[in-house]
Amino acid sequence: MKTQEFFRQGLGFAMRLGVEFVVATGVGSLMGHFLDTWLETEPWFLALGVIFGGAAGALNVYRTAQRLVPPDEDDEDNADPNRKPGGSGTDDLKF
Repeated sequence: MKTQEFFRQGLGFAMRLGVEFVVATGVGSLMGHFLDTWLETEPWFLALGVIFGGAAGALNVYRTAQRLVPPDEDDEDNADPNRKPGGSGTDDLKF
């Protein structure tokens, strides 16, 4: 029973990553298309929209996948449980 639950959970996570990437690329391409139509500069903004949308989608997928990976227990950066993930470590410095 547990293996089916893990499989469904993993499948749901993979679907989420795929949808995030496709939606970000689609939004970028639609924005580029509308800018091209409005400014009559076809196909330049469409190409930029696809590139930037794909980059944003890849960044979203990377950030989401990083939340899935558990931190190493001997990693010094993750020793403080109150520390925000992705922080630079200088947030708590007082001058």
